[in-house]
Amino acid sequence: MIFGMTMYQMLWYFMIYSVLGWAIEVCYHAVTLGKVVNRGFLNGPVCPVYGSGVIMVLIVLYEIGQLFGIDTDLDSVSTSILFIIGIIFATFIELVAGFLLDKLFHARWWDYSNNKFNLNGYICLEFSIIWGLAIAFVLRIVQPCFESLVDFIPKLPGMILLIVFYLIFIADIVITVLTVLRLNKELEKMQTIQNSINKISDQMSELIGNTTIKAMDKLSEEKVEMAEKTGDIIENIQDKRNEYELKKAELEDKFEHIKKEIMYQKIFGTRRLLIAFPNIKHQKFQKQLEILLSKYKSIR
Repeated sequence: MIFGMTMYQMLWYFMIYSVLGWAIEVCYHAVTLGKVVNRGFLNGPVCPVYGSGVIMVLIVLYEIGQLFGIDTDLDSVSTSILFIIGIIFATFIELVAGFLLDKLFHARWWDYSNNKFNLNGYICLEFSIIWGLAIAFVLRIVQPCFESLVDFIPKLPGMILLIVFYLIFIADIVITVLTVLRLNKELEKMQTIQNSINKISDQMSELIGNTTIKAMDKLSEEKVEMAEKTGDIIENIQDKRNEYELKKAELEDKFEHIKKEIMYQKIFGTRRLLIAFPNIKHQKFQKQLEILLSKYKSIR
């Protein structure tokens, strides 16, 4: 037994609540946005934050009972205690998850900055209360049903299902991490190309401006001689301009190609992540993300 549960039970509860949490997220956004969106950070139908939150609350309840020698069984503990513990530890999980995702991938996948009483946009009072109510409801009403369900499942088929689930779960984590790292690399390429395009535009402006000024100065000094050379100067400017325009067009083509690559796959990959988290904030490449999201919003 670990914290009053077997490892078998813990693995089942984590899986069940991760899937249930994903379903709640999808339903919530279907109602509020009027469309179905895979809101999980992972590709599969799981939101590990929900599973982790419930498991942590169950562990805390057990430890409180052991520490103070009181009965913290779900049948006897008060709903207010479940609510308070749910607020504290579900919020803690969301805070840690948001902070780690931000620091590891340089992106903020959700942001409560516009909500009152928020902490750096990672958590806010409104959703903490919602988490507390949800945890209290789940542990009081839902958990006893899941306990009976897990006990009802034969051990051997149950173990096989768990092994399959967690193998897929681990593979999904690896794929998603690689996808996010790829997204960061593609965004960096977009920024580099944009900087090059801006540099070319500046060079074109400088070339035309400086050459025109020099030509006008010399024309005022040697009107006859320079008048004959004006055509050559204009032709030279046009050749340089064409050269810059060609380079700029090539860079713009590369830029569009990268955008199409990022937004190509809707169900899996980078596009799915951007659709799932349209309010994502990136520490380094926010401008590039806004370009991608505005392109998506214009075609959806």
